[in-house]
Amino acid sequence: IERLPSRNDLERLRLKNLQPPRPLQTEVVRPEYLRELRPDLTLRGYQIRAIEEIAKGYDETGRRGFLLEMATGTGKTLLCAALIRRFLKTRNAERVLFIVDRIELAKQTMEDFNVVLAEYKPVIYKTARRTGELLGSSVVVATIQSLMTDRRYREEFTPFYFDLVINDEAHRSIYGDAREAVQFFQATRIGLTATPKAYLKNVNIEQLAADEPKTLEARQLRDTYHYFGCEPGQPTFKYDILEAVQDPEGPFLCMPKIIDCRSDITTQALQDAGWTVVISEQEESFKIQDLERKIFTPHRNRVMCEAFLREAQRDPTGVIGKSIIFAVNQTHATALTKILNEIKPGIALTITSRIPDASSLAKEFRDGKRSERIAVSVDMLSTGYNCRDLLNVVLMRPIFSPTEYIQIKGRGTRRYTFAVGNTEYEKKHFFLLDFCAVAEYFEETYDYSAPLKVPQQDSRRGAPARYEPGQGGSGVREPDSKYDNSSDEKKRREVPVWEGTDCIGSQEIRIVGPNGEKVDVMTFRGSFERDL
Repeated sequence: IERLPSRNDLERLRLKNLQPPRPLQTEVVRPEYLRELRPDLTLRGYQIRAIEEIAKGYDETGRRGFLLEMATGTGKTLLCAALIRRFLKTRNAERVLFIVDRIELAKQTMEDFNVVLAEYKPVIYKTARRTGELLGSSVVVATIQSLMTDRRYREEFTPFYFDLVINDEAHRSIYGDAREAVQFFQATRIGLTATPKAYLKNVNIEQLAADEPKTLEARQLRDTYHYFGCEPGQPTFKYDILEAVQDPEGPFLCMPKIIDCRSDITTQALQDAGWTVVISEQEESFKIQDLERKIFTPHRNRVMCEAFLREAQRDPTGVIGKSIIFAVNQTHATALTKILNEIKPGIALTITSRIPDASSLAKEFRDGKRSERIAVSVDMLSTGYNCRDLLNVVLMRPIFSPTEYIQIKGRGTRRYTFAVGNTEYEKKHFFLLDFCAVAEYFEETYDYSAPLKVPQQDSRRGAPARYEPGQGGSGVREPDSKYDNSSDEKKRREVPVWEGTDCIGSQEIRIVGPNGEKVDVMTFRGSFERDL
């Protein structure tokens, strides 16, 4: 505990104890729990089971740390709204902090909270602190960045200000400087994530404690399960993509149809020797992670765009379904958008953190208020972006982290019903157009038995950790614009451009069944399946 409670904190506690809170389980939660707030809101069986699991631990064993590991698209925000409502109505919490890691997610969360928690006056911290609404609100949605700016959370709150702190995308918001803000609050903690970081998995903890206690400490600090007081690999409640697809009440999610499409350059770059070309009269080799970073390949980009437009899943009206293309970096994203718009004018737009008003563009694209069918992004749309009618997820960059692959795949797993006239069409699966052999890498090459490598923290204060291929990161993360400078332009000019031609060399189609891909089983399931 960093500071003693303030007088106000103690007054609040005294008043609370005059009329003690009732147990969480006395507030009955059924499928129709939220229906009075909006008729179409129905809680699913697994959402109720998750809420009950937390209530049981809270009431019966006095637990104050919980982790919900739930697949993307299973309605974590709605579940949270119901959970917060239960805490507030039973008076186990008076003030709730909901932490997200991007402002787009804060705005998306508020859409649900404004319906389910309207009487508790939910606010976004960044805007509420300026208008004075903060004091009248019981539910505060904050980005980790706005709390961290000038260590604002220390000046504006005491450690006892909030009774419940919920971390959305908990695998991202409890590391580095961000951890300092999250740990400051002495409250019940609940983490939500589709992909917890299991840094204690496949590790001999006793041996590491004896040989390298510092290394063990670094792993414990980053392990999502450890942070929320859970045993390694044992969240409070788990509901993965395989359960969502096989659920007797469902299915609630859909699996991808993988189209593995490789150009000649890609095929060579995937080999051990790499793609060898002569640059400035010198022979150089490039691996898959070097393309569009150490050498530009305009014709390969065009070939990939043409193949995508040819193979992409159409919606019931016959036009290309909504699609997200994941590019290597900002330069690559801009180049791809330009090519797509040359082939089919007005079909694509770039949505990255460097584009002005990107969050509004992302929302308009999601809600169908834009004419473009394709969003080209880097990292901005890879987590927490809820676009239900998305039909194509396109990988034009390599990925080396199973967490990142699962998150990106999760953009397309939500089910959706298209209505054309009086006819309804179900979205049965989405297309995963893979131009960098990502699916094959996680099916055949990735070592699931190796412990995760701890990323190195960048020396610049607050800078994100840098990843290398095979280190549990993609190796192609978009640079944070805050750390870019004019040398970026200089570096760009120095990157050679390959003027040769390319063509599609191979193409395979694979429909993923209800048992999922190897990455789903090995990442989500325990050692039993792996040993088997």
